[in-house]
Amino acid sequence: MRALLADRPGSVALRNVPVPAAGAGELVVKVGAALTCGTDFKLVRRGHPKIPFPARLGHEFAGTVVETGAGVSFSPGERVTSAVSGPCGACADCHDGEENLCREAFDETAWGAFADFVLIPRRVVLRGLRRIPDGMPFETAALLDPLASVVRGVSRSAPRSGSAALIAGSGPIALLWTVLLRRKGLRVLAAGRRDAQLAALRRAGAETVDLRSEKLGERAAAFTGGRGPRLAVDTTGDLEIVAQLGAVTARGGTLQLFAGMPREASVALLAGRIHYDEVTVAGSFHYTPREADEALALLADGAIPVAELISYARPLSAAEEVFAPLSYGDAMKTALVP
Repeated sequence: MRALLADRPGSVALRNVPVPAAGAGELVVKVGAALTCGTDFKLVRRGHPKIPFPARLGHEFAGTVVETGAGVSFSPGERVTSAVSGPCGACADCHDGEENLCREAFDETAWGAFADFVLIPRRVVLRGLRRIPDGMPFETAALLDPLASVVRGVSRSAPRSGSAALIAGSGPIALLWTVLLRRKGLRVLAAGRRDAQLAALRRAGAETVDLRSEKLGERAAAFTGGRGPRLAVDTTGDLEIVAQLGAVTARGGTLQLFAGMPREASVALLAGRIHYDEVTVAGSFHYTPREADEALALLADGAIPVAELISYARPLSAAEEVFAPLSYGDAMKTALVP
C-alpha cells in the first residue's frame, strides 16, 4: 500500500509499505479521507516531541473497518473515525477524568492516515474509535480530532456570553474557536495575515484584524471599548503574539495558550498583570474521550461549517505536492483521498 513518510525534517515521500495486519484488540481501517493539519506541517518542518522520525503522517481521518483482531467490538464494513491517542484508563490522571494528560496516552496512537490503510492500536480502539453516523461524509467525520481539541479549549476558558474574545490566528483552529465561541454568545475578533482565511472568519461571524497592516493592540482596544478582551486565545505559537495578547487581555480575563510551542520556549508576561489584574493564564492540550463525543455530536448536528474548513480535496497520489514548501497558502485544510 501507499503511505506518506517523513524520514527527517524537510523530507517527505509517498512510499510503498506493507499493509498492516490486525493483532488482538486491533483493527485496520481503509482510509476514506484524511485531512492536513498544522501539526503535520510542523512535524515535517522541525519534528515533534511525541512523534519521532521516521514518521508516517496523517491523523485526522475517517474510513471503513476492513479487518479486526480478537476481542474487538467493531465489525468489518463499519464506518469509523478516531481520536489520536489511547489513554491507559488506569493512572491517576485517567481516574481524575484528565485522560488527555495520561503519560501513556501517546504510547499507542492512530497515526499514519495519509495512506491506503491505517492500523488502529488496542487502546485507541477501546477509548478513541467512534462509529460515524449514517450519512456523514468521511471528510466531515475526519474533523473529530481538531474539533475535540477546541471543545476542550473552550471548556477551559470559561467563556461568558456577551463578552469579547480575541483569537490570534486565522487558520482552521481559529475558525473552529470562532464558531464555538459565537455559539456561546461571545463577540469575536480574529487576527491573521491570509486574505481567504480572514474572509472565512468573517463569514463565521468574527470581526477581523489584518496583522500585515493593522496593530493588534489598537484594534483590540477599539473592539472592546478600551477594556480589552475578556478572553484572548493564541492559536499561532508565536511568542511575540503571545506577549501582545498578555498585554491586552482585560482585567479579570483569561489568556489561553492553545497552540503548541517548543518545550524550551519561555513566555514573558508581566507579573502585575497576573497578580494585580487577575489575568488567568491557561493551557489546553489535546482532549478526552468526552470531548471526542461532544465533537462528533456537533458534527452530526451540522454546527460546523465543513465547507469553510476543507479548502481542497486531492488524491493521495498528490500528497508530496501538498506538503511541498509554500504550497499551503491561504488554504484551511486539504482532504487527501486514497
